[in-house]
Amino acid sequence: MDYRNTPLLLIIFGITGDLAHRKILPALYRLLERDDLPKKFAVIGVTRQAYSTDMLYSDFTERFDGNVDPVILDRLRSATSISTLDMTDSASYADLRDTVSSASAALGEHTNRIYYLSIPAQAFSTVITHLGSAGHSERFANESLPPRLLIEKPFGYDTASAQLLVDAAANYFSESQLYRIDHYLAKETAQNILVFRFHNPLFRSIWNARHIDRIHITAYETIGIEGRGHFYEQTGALRDIVQSHLLQLMALITMEQPAKLDGENIRRSKRRLLESVSPIAAENVAMRATRGQYDSYREEVDNPSSATETFARLQLDIDNEQWRGTMIELEAGKALSSRESCITVHFRSMDDNTDSNTLIFRLQPQEGITLTLEAKTPGLSNDTQGVNMAFDYTESFGEARAEAYERVIVDAIRGDQSLFLSSEEVMACWKIVENVLEAWQRTGDDIILYELGADPSTIGRT
Repeated sequence: MDYRNTPLLLIIFGITGDLAHRKILPALYRLLERDDLPKKFAVIGVTRQAYSTDMLYSDFTERFDGNVDPVILDRLRSATSISTLDMTDSASYADLRDTVSSASAALGEHTNRIYYLSIPAQAFSTVITHLGSAGHSERFANESLPPRLLIEKPFGYDTASAQLLVDAAANYFSESQLYRIDHYLAKETAQNILVFRFHNPLFRSIWNARHIDRIHITAYETIGIEGRGHFYEQTGALRDIVQSHLLQLMALITMEQPAKLDGENIRRSKRRLLESVSPIAAENVAMRATRGQYDSYREEVDNPSSATETFARLQLDIDNEQWRGTMIELEAGKALSSRESCITVHFRSMDDNTDSNTLIFRLQPQEGITLTLEAKTPGLSNDTQGVNMAFDYTESFGEARAEAYERVIVDAIRGDQSLFLSSEEVMACWKIVENVLEAWQRTGDDIILYELGADPSTIGRT
């Protein structure tokens, strides 16, 4: 059944916040513009202070550099209402339930109801508990399915807090109702990893430690923290990028082929892979984990003793038959010499005189896939040189492709959990980095200061 024929009720907590402003509302506009939203839909924005829909959409045209269809914008504005709520007051959630129930009934039979928590992570547990206690997790009479809950990262601060959050959600919501977002997984190249691996038999037989020497996964940014000092001081690069995004990309590039490319089987394969990763032992943190901080960071956060890392590197091993002996290296950082996120697969060379082949999945800034092969150079010698076979998304398909948050919203509407993290995946990711986080919390003596615009390959390399 076409999901667009099923009415949608989307309740967005934190609709006046930065994420909703920059990503969620623009995504809804673009989906509506392309007729990729259900024909009947309504949006309830939940906020702590009195707000109007006119205020919410007042600068929308500016966000799109003036390229806004006033008819489409008016449809989105007309479908949106605002509900004021004290997120800490349990009684307010009963009133909200009445509002939501009436809106769902007005949309008609089989309405699909989704709650989107675009709020600070420290409020997740409170909001989820109050929603559950007030009956928001239950199916209304006019609805065919239980509601779904979209949750932004970070899901927890460490292993213990993540487990508490998992338990709090499980008290009221089943695993099939929970959609934990990692927007990296919604990028076109990330989605294409599984298609590339499992729909092209060319690489299937060589996708193992016998043929692959190492896998290098990076997320580099040229910008610094840009006024997000309070958030970053509480988070750091390891929690912000490595523990979530990069470990998920690692799972996609190394997991076993699932029985089917559907949500249940993909998540099961990812979970098995993540659970086979050997956590860095406490005594090996200094050797297998590197952290750095750009040299003006402490001034920006007004903390001269800050040990928060703006650069993190982990070297991991996967303890299974397929990957034992292949090194996995994850790197993320800010204020570096280049902006790029990619996965580089280094194949083992045939001999000492031949360079290794590489396969690069580029996630940003320009999405695509590049395979480097050896070819004979022109002339009478037998010299070889690396040449590229490249696939570029823009060149092949044009610019018309869905942004990550558009895909997140549509997959949640469809009930497709392929791009969302299960509870087991979340916990496995935290356990992988647990010893590193504990070691880094105890001391800041090992942090490496680097200049703005530093080459990441030089940070902590001997």
